[in-house]
Amino acid sequence: MGLFKAKYKSEDPEVRLKAISNLGDQNILGELARTDKSPRVRMAAVARIDDQNVLISIALDGKEIDSRIAAVERIESQQQLAEIIKVRKNYQLMGACFARITDRKILEAIANDPEYNRAARRIAIENFADESYLSEVSRPSAEPGRLKSPEEINAIIERYGDARLVQAMGKFRGSPNAILTLGAIMRRGGETASTAIEYLVQALNHANPEIRKCAEDQLVFLKEAGMIAHLIRLSERSDLHDKVMMVLGKIEHPEARQFLEDKGRD
Repeated sequence: MGLFKAKYKSEDPEVRLKAISNLGDQNILGELARTDKSPRVRMAAVARIDDQNVLISIALDGKEIDSRIAAVERIESQQQLAEIIKVRKNYQLMGACFARITDRKILEAIANDPEYNRAARRIAIENFADESYLSEVSRPSAEPGRLKSPEEINAIIERYGDARLVQAMGKFRGSPNAILTLGAIMRRGGETASTAIEYLVQALNHANPEIRKCAEDQLVFLKEAGMIAHLIRLSERSDLHDKVMMVLGKIEHPEARQFLEDKGRD
């Protein structure tokens, strides 16, 4: 124990990073996630935490927003996420929490509770609309038993606009049609494409293997160098690294091949 303790307290972030793989103590991992100076160490620590109370403490009191948001993505209770929104006013953190809340009763409670700040109540009201978008995307295809065609999805994007739709589909990325819609938004390019990529990468960690495969199939369509560079940046997250590297290996583009060759020489 003394050896592991010395390693996770090392001044060298690489040593601390390696020590995390040998740590099982949730409280120690939580402390690293809350306070470590290295983003890689913080994110690696969060990825190894299963204790919901520890994750909540990180979301509430972490010193850096990256680990706080990563903790939110692992919190299972939507009611706990609602409580975090009530006591912490950081806009990015609120957005991450709202991205995980799909329970209409909880959204309604936030919208009508004066203890929440005005921004949180407004977001809760807006999120009621997201379900109508999901309903439209998930409505049976013109061909019964099949997922929506690219033409059907593009018609929906044209109707509602990709900026609002990408946020709604990101929240419901456990739906195959939502994943296909995110893929279509990604391929259209523009400002919302990078957001769609981020949601698709998060779906690579979904518990359902069919959703993981669907997200992977969309990401391998990436052909634009700037978007591939964005995907490469997401590989720096320890909880996503292996999945993103697998996708990069399937993308036929010089940017992806060069990155993988450079990594192979490291």
